[in-house]
Amino acid sequence: MDVKKTAREIGLFETAVNLAPVRDSEDVIRKVGTSLPLPDPDVNQHVEQIADWLLAFGKSKYLFLTPEIALIEKMAHRAGNKVEMIIAVPCDMDAEAKDRLQHNLPRNAFVTVLEEPYFPAGFFPGNGMIVICGYSGGKRAMVLPDTYRMAEHYSGFLGKKVFVPYVELGSATRYDNWLECSLQKLSITWRSA
Repeated sequence: MDVKKTAREIGLFETAVNLAPVRDSEDVIRKVGTSLPLPDPDVNQHVEQIADWLLAFGKSKYLFLTPEIALIEKMAHRAGNKVEMIIAVPCDMDAEAKDRLQHNLPRNAFVTVLEEPYFPAGFFPGNGMIVICGYSGGKRAMVLPDTYRMAEHYSGFLGKKVFVPYVELGSATRYDNWLECSLQKLSITWRSA
């Protein structure tokens, strides 16, 4: 099971929601626990809180640098088609993975898939914000390499850039192939507590 590949295709939150019920399984700990932090048991509640928090910014466009299916679904349920969710996918994502992503998008949502390095049309600081997802380890924002590259690519956007961790670790634990995203480049970070 390549959990990072799965997260790349459906998002960290959807992966976490699927892993939460079996997070204490020795098999899951052995296979997944070395690649990424295992989710909190209450990740579903966090997804709902994060969806409300993001919508409270009052933006009409949200650019996600990972395909956060679970989070987009909750936001769409609350906001309907009044809010556009834009998923930026890496330029090197294979066509089959892009096709699977298109088929996994929530049906009740206004979702656009945009290939990096393109910039969304009509996306301005007044109506849009960038959502960067990963995990927090101590006071560090950790993201996957594709997310890191895209965060750098879209760093010229002058509006809000928020970091949303799917899990918050108390210590500065680093997992293989995760990179630290500079907190100075982010406007705000969501905290569960």
